[in-house]
Amino acid sequence: MSEKLFAAIRRGKVKPGMAGEFAKRVEAGALPVMRKMDGFKGYYLIAGDDDTIIAVSLFTNRSVAETSTATLMPWIKENLGALLASPTEPIEGEVLVSAIA
Repeated sequence: MSEKLFAAIRRGKVKPGMAGEFAKRVEAGALPVMRKMDGFKGYYLIAGDDDTIIAVSLFTNRSVAETSTATLMPWIKENLGALLASPTEPIEGEVLVSAIA
C-alpha cells in the first residue's frame, strides 16, 4: 500500500426492512457529497444480520475522514434519521492493511 488511507466507519441499526431504502438514500444523497470531499477514495455500505448497517468511507486525508460524519450530519438527520432504530457508533482510524483483487 503506497498511499496512506484513513477510514471512517459507522455502525448502527435500521428499522426492520429499511436497509434497501437506507441504501437508496445514501447512494442518491450522501455519496455525491462524499465524492467531493478532499481525498475521498471509496465507500462501502454493508447490511448485516439483525438490521445492522455498517458504512466504511475511505480517504487519503486524515482530518476529512475524522470529520466526515459531522460534515454530513445535517443531511443524515434530515434524510436517514427516520430510518434508524438506534444512533450510529463512529470509529475512525488509519488503514494498516488493504488488498483489492
